[in-house]
Amino acid sequence: MHFQPIENSFEDAYVSHLGGGPRVELHASLDQLDDVFGSTPASPAEPEAQTSSHPSDIRRLETEHTNAGYREGITVAKEASIQGGFDEGFSLGATIGLRAGQLLGMVEGIADAVKGRPGEAAETAEKLLNEARDELSTGKIFSAEYWAPDGTWNYDVTAQDGDQILFPDVAAAHPLIQKWSRVVDEQTNMWHIQVSILDDDANGPRLDTAAVEPPLNVSAPTRSKQSLDW
Repeated sequence: MHFQPIENSFEDAYVSHLGGGPRVELHASLDQLDDVFGSTPASPAEPEAQTSSHPSDIRRLETEHTNAGYREGITVAKEASIQGGFDEGFSLGATIGLRAGQLLGMVEGIADAVKGRPGEAAETAEKLLNEARDELSTGKIFSAEYWAPDGTWNYDVTAQDGDQILFPDVAAAHPLIQKWSRVVDEQTNMWHIQVSILDDDANGPRLDTAAVEPPLNVSAPTRSKQSLDW
């Protein structure tokens, strides 16, 4: 007898499918698509990459907040202290500068008054003037020899009135101010200069009291009121 070959039934195809035939090829094709479109959300590679980036972000944010807080602290400290320090330093510097300017002005006035006189008087006065301009300059008076970096003085100061040291006391105790105060006193005594007159002039110009006529009471001319015809 001759038996014809029996075609594969649906069940045989199903069994062969479970056996790994065509399914293996399908799985291989899916792997190729994964290479094209990327890994699935269940892939373990992506969470590891995200986890590894967290520590660096934390350090960066911590550094940024630390720097911001440091700058904010410096700004607040400057606003709280810089104005007070400026006010005190300005008042003290102005007091010392005023006294130095008065002494230098006296030496300049004496040198100008004796200029052209015969003898050594004019030459000595000119020499004193050059020394005064050098030692009473701001570079010498406010140098590190007499002042600390924080603005306090390095020389001894004694309170003249009471127990509290005032700015005039600090100015009068400055070594250069003391030196040139003695020089000016010697020059004024030698040339018989009345310093009291200069003190009066320092308070302002003296005006002679003169009779001041009262202002004339001139009233503005009154305008005549005219009736308006409507």
